[in-house]
Amino acid sequence: MKNKRKKIELLLPAGNETCLRAAVNNGADAVYLGMNKFNARKSAANFNENNISRVIGYCHKRNVKVYIALNTLVKNNEIEQYFELMDVAYSAKADAVIIQDPCFIPIIKKNFPGLKIHLSTQATVVNSYSIPLNIERVILARELYIDEIKAISSRHSTEVFVHGALCFSYSGQCLFSSVVGARSGNRGMCAQPCRKRYNNKYNLSTMDLCMLEKIPELIKAGVSSFKIEGRLRSPLYVATAARIYRKYIDLYYDGKNNEKKSSKFVVDEKDIDELKIAFNREFTIGFAFEDNIVDTRKPMNRGLYIGQMRHGFIHLKKGINVGDGIAFWLADKVIGQKVSSILKQGVAVKQASAGDIIDISAIKKARDMESIQVYKTSSVYMKAYLGDEIGLDSPAITKRRSKNKIMLPEFKKQENKDQARIFVKTYNKKSALEADKAKADIVYYDVLKQDCQEVKGLLKHSKFFVYTPRIVSDKQIDDIVRLVENIRPDGVLVGNRGLLKSLSQYSLPLTLHLDYSFNCFNDIDLSCYQAIPICSPELNFDEISALKNKKFIAMAHGDIVLMTAKQRLVMPELIDDEARHFKVRESHGVYEILNCRQLGLFNHLRDYLKQGIKYFYMDISKDVGKYVRIYRKILNLEPFDDLKISKGYTTGHLKRGVD
Repeated sequence: MKNKRKKIELLLPAGNETCLRAAVNNGADAVYLGMNKFNARKSAANFNENNISRVIGYCHKRNVKVYIALNTLVKNNEIEQYFELMDVAYSAKADAVIIQDPCFIPIIKKNFPGLKIHLSTQATVVNSYSIPLNIERVILARELYIDEIKAISSRHSTEVFVHGALCFSYSGQCLFSSVVGARSGNRGMCAQPCRKRYNNKYNLSTMDLCMLEKIPELIKAGVSSFKIEGRLRSPLYVATAARIYRKYIDLYYDGKNNEKKSSKFVVDEKDIDELKIAFNREFTIGFAFEDNIVDTRKPMNRGLYIGQMRHGFIHLKKGINVGDGIAFWLADKVIGQKVSSILKQGVAVKQASAGDIIDISAIKKARDMESIQVYKTSSVYMKAYLGDEIGLDSPAITKRRSKNKIMLPEFKKQENKDQARIFVKTYNKKSALEADKAKADIVYYDVLKQDCQEVKGLLKHSKFFVYTPRIVSDKQIDDIVRLVENIRPDGVLVGNRGLLKSLSQYSLPLTLHLDYSFNCFNDIDLSCYQAIPICSPELNFDEISALKNKKFIAMAHGDIVLMTAKQRLVMPELIDDEARHFKVRESHGVYEILNCRQLGLFNHLRDYLKQGIKYFYMDISKDVGKYVRIYRKILNLEPFDDLKISKGYTTGHLKRGVD
């Protein structure tokens, strides 16, 4: 339950020591940072056990809290190392850890008493039912509306992003970089495929969030912490965001607490301008306030728009100074330079103002072009105040203070003594009946389809499971549970963690399977849920074979969902510059982007059988009966040459996996 309301916390990113100083000395109440492994910004400079104690000491002396991000998925062979690193954070007196995997909560509470847990936005929290017990804070998905934020914040301590980069996909539900580029966003190595071109535009490139003007609404919604994104950005960005958000948070409370002062909350345009110069891809107020989040022009920093260039002269909308950085946005490229001189009516000046028409030297490449947009990318007057340096008086290496060895659960081998079985996700009555005729063991069918009850009654050979959406609100959860009670299926393929508690209390026998949206990655995850999961498609053959509990489902064939997004996509497919086609499908208000090639493991399933893996998942929308029969033949160890049929398919992470 949420504690008594306190003044909102301002939480800043610290990708390195300089950025940490910028945050601490410009108004942050807390900072979040990563260590050398297991954090979602692995390419930042980050911190380690050689400096984390003195960094935390530096912050604590200035009354700034430190939250350490250990918010990636963890493989079986990394579990011990993961918790040893958490022990370093604990020993260094971190104020909280940020985690992605809720299954780790009992282990943390057992081994690190008093260490607070913040559940990462990577956990895709979109409803109150999915918030686990024994955590101190939940970092909400950026896709929630303000009334949803308010409802959850009334019962839980919540953190929301208010500024910085946005992901196109729900965080924690993106496999695009992983499957297409072999760099996993869930492992801190996102290659940002959303910043690439599709259909000759940057259709997935998001703007930057800026909720400065919405501070009053968010505070009134009961949020506990305002989070600013940017562990890969500059000290100037961190300092500017900290200083300006601090100013307006204080302004809000000053107005509320001082009756003699006006309580009117007005943001100075100059402060927005400085935030834009620090970094922006255009600003949006985001899903919370039902704003568009995509700018299809260019996936890069804009700076501050200052005017247009016509016939070699810049018609200014904003001021400019000698020494500022500027960029000219041409159709096919951006030309950047530093302003070395300004001519106003033929006279050299050091600065010019809005309304002036000026000439700048060294722009011959763009001089003859009309209506070129001009942006200021840096200002000679904007500096990052960094305060004192981080001293060297603290111990160089953090001494782990846990007296006992970290107690990790032991997992005994659990065989799956069942027969090899095929579970098929279907999208219409025709496909469901095809799967049934081909004797699939389980047919999954959309619980929200009107003919769900009818299809159940038509099956003759297969068990009938319903499947649920991956993204559901509190109200949708209640509606889905009522539908399950009416339909009375044999089981449910659960798409969202929020449904588990309600479905586990179902009065009739009900088998639960978990979609790979749960990101089950290790034996801790397999033992956490009273359900059979589809393991993450990011695990390779060796990693999935090493799982001691063999009662799980492996994906064998069909469409891999690369992204699950709230932003509307009107095109039926996305085509990248390599002519790869990524289909788009709408599913109950969200949009799924599918891989350009379907997964097709075919005879590789026999290698899985040798490892004791018996359950296989298929996600296909056509020729369902044909492929069920093929895989039945393969699993029955009948002769089958897959050389020709496997062409055009991908084996995904079967051999390569992710780092």
